[in-house]
Amino acid sequence: MHTRPDRDGDEQLRLLGAAWEEADRHWRDEVARQFEADHWAPLVQRSRAYLDALCAMMDLLETAERETEF
Repeated sequence: MHTRPDRDGDEQLRLLGAAWEEADRHWRDEVARQFEADHWAPLVQRSRAYLDALCAMMDLLETAERETEF
């Protein structure tokens, strides 16, 4: 069975989110708020959009592969 990079990416993004949540519990100043707004939130948003597009492409490729098997 092949792994799918979109699913691996989902897991990595989940782990990164858990690490941010842990840091956020202790890092409660203006720099942290700025980091979250300027870096963390855009990173998550772009990563989620990328992974959603990758998932759609992987689904399409899997369908094409099934339909062209002999």
